[in-house]
Amino acid sequence: MNKLILQITQATSLSTQQAWWLLEHVTKKNRTQLEYNPHELSDDEQAQLAHYVQEVAVKHKPLAYILGFVPFLDLELIVQPPTLIPRPETEAWVHEVICMLKETNIENLRILDLGTGSGCIGLSLAQALPLAQVYCLDIAQSAVDLAAKNAQKNNILNVRFLQSDLFAQLPQGLEFDLIVSNPPYIDPAVQLDKSVAAWEDHGALFAINKGIQIIEQIIQQAHHHLKKNDALNYQLIMEIDASQGDIVQKLLETYNFKNIQIKKDQFDRDRTAWAQ
Repeated sequence: MNKLILQITQATSLSTQQAWWLLEHVTKKNRTQLEYNPHELSDDEQAQLAHYVQEVAVKHKPLAYILGFVPFLDLELIVQPPTLIPRPETEAWVHEVICMLKETNIENLRILDLGTGSGCIGLSLAQALPLAQVYCLDIAQSAVDLAAKNAQKNNILNVRFLQSDLFAQLPQGLEFDLIVSNPPYIDPAVQLDKSVAAWEDHGALFAINKGIQIIEQIIQQAHHHLKKNDALNYQLIMEIDASQGDIVQKLLETYNFKNIQIKKDQFDRDRTAWAQ
């Protein structure tokens, strides 16, 4: 099996761990079974593996879209093109948000997840905080449908879904304790890896004005949808590009947010903006 794993990694951009995941997917066996009870792949398995290797190597298809799911904190999420694939950097800050909210001991929080995509952020918060009410919004109906499917898959009930361009379709007067978002923030001039550019939704990746447009719209409108809650140190948390910390800080100051922090990710790059 190790020889086969080596062949997969040499033919593709996959790591050894990813090659094992692919082999597990094809054989329907886990790594332990494959290592301790190696067997020759059947003709069907060989053909399927060759097809997947070609999709990765030639078509640059992300492994997550082949496997059809990704783990995210305590969830297993269905992923399908072109909805954005959740990243480890996002997983890290969502975990931090959960820890913060649990420490407050506030019950019945109302949380808004803007641009929910697969639902990774909103569903993680809803699962960790069963007394909270989480609203997951996305401009793409396909993303809303996928997030709803993921809620059902993970038995999460305290969540609502709505197709909306940012705040546009929210019921009038509905206010939230916390708004979270992983909005489009990449400058269209940036050249992305082919596995991203060719497969994932450009509308969920890119924003004009050097990637700042959607972030600025959220900051401009957020106060109209936040209710005063002094028990929370932060009421707006957004993922940003590593190059945007200074400009996002200035925007938050301009629109009268306080307690502003630009936090770094596990790779020591600016990753999130937190504000009250």
